[in-house]
Amino acid sequence: MPLYKFRSIEEMNQHTPPARGDLADRIENLWELSAALVEIPPPRGLRKFRNMEEANAEQAAWSKERARLLRERRGLTP
Repeated sequence: MPLYKFRSIEEMNQHTPPARGDLADRIENLWELSAALVEIPPPRGLRKFRNMEEANAEQAAWSKERARLLRERRGLTP
């Protein structure tokens, strides 16, 4: 809830706060924007690989999955 500071009673009586629905829509739009800007983090934890080929394959698989999730999030899925 926003706070307003007034210098007089007349100024307070003339003030009309914004409609509640407008504020709810703005908040929802901001949440959607922040969700679109957030990077998708890699899976947490340590993983042990026998060689670099396995590590590279895991990295490539994660990159493909991340790209798919980003396309899906932005509505670009065919």
